[in-house]
Amino acid sequence: MKKKLIMIEIILTLIVLDSLLMTHADKYEDKANKMEYEPQNEVTEASVEESDVKAVEMSAEEMQEEIYCDSLETLAVCVEAEAGNQDLYGKRLVVDVILNRVDSERFPDDIESVIYQKYQFSTSFDGGMDRVKEPSEETFEAVRMELENRTDPDILFFTAGGYNKYCTPAYKYGDHYFGY
Repeated sequence: MKKKLIMIEIILTLIVLDSLLMTHADKYEDKANKMEYEPQNEVTEASVEESDVKAVEMSAEEMQEEIYCDSLETLAVCVEAEAGNQDLYGKRLVVDVILNRVDSERFPDDIESVIYQKYQFSTSFDGGMDRVKEPSEETFEAVRMELENRTDPDILFFTAGGYNKYCTPAYKYGDHYFGY
């Protein structure tokens, strides 16, 4: 996941640098139209001011933070849809399943890809998540707590009504059957 965040930051930095270079390009447009080229006026890495670099870093940082916050909100909506009728501990276990999958080589490596992976979380394709107006405070608390310290760092599956046939049964909590 760290590799993906670094790649996103690099891509965003390149986009912002390109944008900065394009804003300086209008200075040279007339000369280009006259087919003249004077290399002493080129925009180079050295000519990008330190304040421009800080602006790029802030923009990339802000974009990364926004993407992360959106992912956490999607996580909370999914947990509310999947376990809204469960207590705090039951919600925490569902958060663990999603976060543990992000960390596992067997599943996608970001929250939204895990949640929207085909046939994995029924509420992502049956409209359950769409019906969540806003996750409860308890659900947000479950997400926060599990980001700090996972209750079960190994759990990868849960279902209602019985154990998933693709997992090793672990335990039942509330309405859910969890497995490894």
